[in-house]
Amino acid sequence: MTLIEQSLSAEQRAVRERAEAFATEVVAERAEEIEETGEFPRDVIEEAGDRGLLGILVPEEYGGLGADFVAYCLAIERIAAESGAVAETIQGHTFATLPVLNFGTEAQCDRLLPEMVAGERVGSLLLTEPGAGSSPSELETVATATDDGYQISGEKTFGTNAGVADVHLVVARKRPAPEDGHGVSVFLVPGVDEVDGFSFERGEYLGMHGHVTGDSVLDDVAVAEDALLGEIGHGFRIAMGTIDMARTGLAAIGVGIARAAFDEAVAYAGDREQGGQAVGEYQAVQVLVAEMDSRLAAARHLVYDSATRITAGEGDTRASSRAKFTASETAEFVARNAMQIYGGKGYRTDHPLERYYRDARILSIIGGTDEIQKTTVAEAALGL
Repeated sequence: MTLIEQSLSAEQRAVRERAEAFATEVVAERAEEIEETGEFPRDVIEEAGDRGLLGILVPEEYGGLGADFVAYCLAIERIAAESGAVAETIQGHTFATLPVLNFGTEAQCDRLLPEMVAGERVGSLLLTEPGAGSSPSELETVATATDDGYQISGEKTFGTNAGVADVHLVVARKRPAPEDGHGVSVFLVPGVDEVDGFSFERGEYLGMHGHVTGDSVLDDVAVAEDALLGEIGHGFRIAMGTIDMARTGLAAIGVGIARAAFDEAVAYAGDREQGGQAVGEYQAVQVLVAEMDSRLAAARHLVYDSATRITAGEGDTRASSRAKFTASETAEFVARNAMQIYGGKGYRTDHPLERYYRDARILSIIGGTDEIQKTTVAEAALGL
């Protein structure tokens, strides 16, 4: 039994069992269809809600499981092994739900959280802009105060579940700005079809085909005064308040994809014969398998080291960043070499390896590039 397995609580194992059932009974059956059509799998997300997997971190009073972050990572890792797109969709929804839980008024929580936990409302966080990235000092989206609320104008890019979400957390500068700051705040904006002036154009991407993201334009979108989440000027803190959790969650997705690719490669190497012997008996293949196995184990331990720290209230950016870049690189490395072991078959679209490889590629970019993660780790290690 591994160190990770030995440390799991009964509650954490129970959440993993929920995820195992969901992954095998629902996601595995739909993964290729989602990949081929690229359609947003709303029914799958609703089923995740029915099984409690959208509210793992949400208290029971709002319909959640009230479990911890280790449990969340166990669940998202298992789901990612079947579909990176479904796992990333749940990840994006979760990290739109948590700011509402952490900063919402009682009325906002009562109105939104039960439906978000059930999958009846999908959430999306819109922070990144085409010309500003995620820098709070350069954000150009503005929310102008009116007599009865705000009018929001600006452009956002990326944002998991953007456009298909029922509630968008839009980070914008409040105008007029407060005297003591930049005014960056978070506003709750309904779905594209529910308000005037909100348009969305979906992007087409290399992988994660059922995962929806793209370009959002808000043109004087009117929202009520109670659309403000938290306080004026606290927007960046709200949006980035769970960044260590989000990065660790992405790392767990990377481990899940890598595990799926590794298992496929090992099974193939044991069954496939070439030159009168199993492919796995060739030393060159054994070297690849050893490297894949070791990197996967190392990445997984870094993920659960960070998750355990976060659960204990001792999370830090150094731990989440090293988990993020290690797991991202591992997912790509394992998927690529699994294809190598398969040979030409691994490049065919009727085998899942090429999907794992394409899905893994984005993990080194989203949530902060690997280069940013490495710089963060280095600065912490050097005391800079």
